Amino acid sequence: MNSLRRQAGTSAVRFLRSELRNLVMLVALGLSVAAIAVIRPQYLSADNLVVVALQMSFIGIAALGMAQLMISGNVDLSIGPLFALTATVASLVAKTWPPTIAALAALVLGGAIGLANGALVWRIKLSPLIVTLGSMAILRGIVLLITGGYAIRGVPKEFGGLGQSRWLGLPTPVWTMLILAAIGHLVLTRTTQGRHLFAIGGNRDACAAVGIPVRRLMLGAFTLNGVIVALAGLLAASRFGSASPSFGTALELDVITAVILGGVAFTGGEGSVLGVLLAVMLLGVINSGIVAVGINPYYAEIVKGAALIFAVGLDQLSQEGREKFRLLLASSER
Repeated sequence: MNSLRRQAGTSAVRFLRSELRNLVMLVALGLSVAAIAVIRPQYLSADNLVVVALQMSFIGIAALGMAQLMISGNVDLSIGPLFALTATVASLVAKTWPPTIAALAALVLGGAIGLANGALVWRIKLSPLIVTLGSMAILRGIVLLITGGYAIRGVPKEFGGLGQSRWLGLPTPVWTMLILAAIGHLVLTRTTQGRHLFAIGGNRDACAAVGIPVRRLMLGAFTLNGVIVALAGLLAASRFGSASPSFGTALELDVITAVILGGVAFTGGEGSVLGVLLAVMLLGVINSGIVAVGINPYYAEIVKGAALIFAVGLDQLSQEGREKFRLLLASSER
């Protein structure tokens, strides 16, 4: 009974903290848009907002894959080169094969690389930071070898239909981000697999002890992350009708910043899709707003770095608060 009461209390505090964080980000988003609109009223034009949404959609798609991975207590630093590699492979395949084959090749490749990263992390028992840091260097080298350092051009127009099409005025990448967010929210909050991911991120050894298939779920999370990053790379290649070895540069920084700022604990076990989506929107508005108001765009890098440090610091303070709350509950039960 005491254990159940402690669990209920911890869950309630976690829920309230998540809702408060989302509310703060929503207010910050509204204030940021209002401040930019005062200086540049044209920023709120429909065409400009669509461009801003498109710019943030590729980061948003990749962030959704990273969110479920980090909730399980893992991380992938190789997503930037993976983004570039899958975009390159899709563009090359599209030159000789139908667009559907090119898309399938990119998604399968992304899933295979994600699975390989997960298998190495599980089998060798190394930190995912070390494994995926090595993968990052390997994949970036492969991209440079394939492309020779030059962009892939001459992609058939049919391949562009996937990333350049619109529905109800919004580009396909934006709809993809929104649909994946809805699916991700339902999976994480309404399914057994989603609840198990949270549990694994909270205490992997305890989950293994009670029979939760930790290995299968962890490999699945890495594989799904690879597929989602590949989808983002595929859409980018289709959208621009080409692929460059510079694709995905610093993508891992943008994505991890958004995920942690959105409330996903770096150590796993906590987070929400809504929070991640709000963080992606906030960072996207700030980055585009810096350009819109005429500030030196290099300041955007400073903002991203500061946002990452702030998010990690906030995450650490949240962990300390959770630990104090657990100790308080335990002492009150005694």
